[in-house]
Amino acid sequence: MINTENERNVPEDVAKKMVDAYAKETFQYTPKSYSKAVWFPADQIIRMAEKLKEKGGDGLRIYFAQYVPGELEGVPTSYEGRNTVLLVPTYPKLEGTDGGQEDDIDDIENRGELCPENCNGVIL
Repeated sequence: MINTENERNVPEDVAKKMVDAYAKETFQYTPKSYSKAVWFPADQIIRMAEKLKEKGGDGLRIYFAQYVPGELEGVPTSYEGRNTVLLVPTYPKLEGTDGGQEDDIDDIENRGELCPENCNGVIL
């Protein structure tokens, strides 16, 4: 577990290399599904954090996913087949289990804006 802010931060040049490596790999094998970034508004993130705290959560698990045609109402058709992320609150596992965190599958978030498409301000 990383404990200090300096250990969690990624220098900009390293972050760019990581983003470029992901893009190269994705374009090589699945160019149609490529998403460079997913943007979430601060209000959504704050609401999730407040709900997580209220319900006794211990973290957030981020699943890599892909939009499946026709499965989510309101998703632009241009997102179909594209990579995205699912934000899933986690809670400590119950006593007597093998530990770790358990997903709250009743409170899965998504609906971020994908880039390419909405790439204003993207630097990495």
